Amino acid sequence: MKNTFLILVFFLSVCLQRGIAQEIPVQIQDFLIRSEVELLYPVDSDYKPAYIPEYLFQRYDYAIRSNKEAVEIRFLFLPDMGNAPHAQVNSYRMALHIGDNETNTSFTARELTERELTEVFNADWGRVYILKPKATFSAQQHCRFLVLHKENKGMVCVFYLFDKPSAAIDQRLHMLKYQ
Repeated sequence: MKNTFLILVFFLSVCLQRGIAQEIPVQIQDFLIRSEVELLYPVDSDYKPAYIPEYLFQRYDYAIRSNKEAVEIRFLFLPDMGNAPHAQVNSYRMALHIGDNETNTSFTARELTERELTEVFNADWGRVYILKPKATFSAQQHCRFLVLHKENKGMVCVFYLFDKPSAAIDQRLHMLKYQ
């Protein structure tokens, strides 16, 4: 009986993993493989692919949303072009671009620690911004914006959009890493 239960659990986990992998568009899977980025899709909640409008203030390649956690997560994958400005400059430009420019609006930024870079993300450089997004970018009130870069692999931007801060947002911060 115990072995049957274990086999059933294993079978279900394999089926769930395959179903989730199929939800990620092929072009995104190709980028992840080429750039050696691993996306750890959250299976412990109700995340589903989110609709991406045709005309966007700031483009992004993939998005998932959880009604249970009230979070939308958008991904922008920027392959290494060899001649692009430094990741630090690009990330700051992006933060200024998506952030609200009202007089009393501010944003915070912190560079990832060496431990986070090497042990958690396997990246060469990274930064986290917290800001209020422009209404044309998102209807949510807050954005946690994670930027990761690895030499010769490119840059990944992850936008966590939410109205109320929660522990779920902190848990989702480590959704991807370079291999």
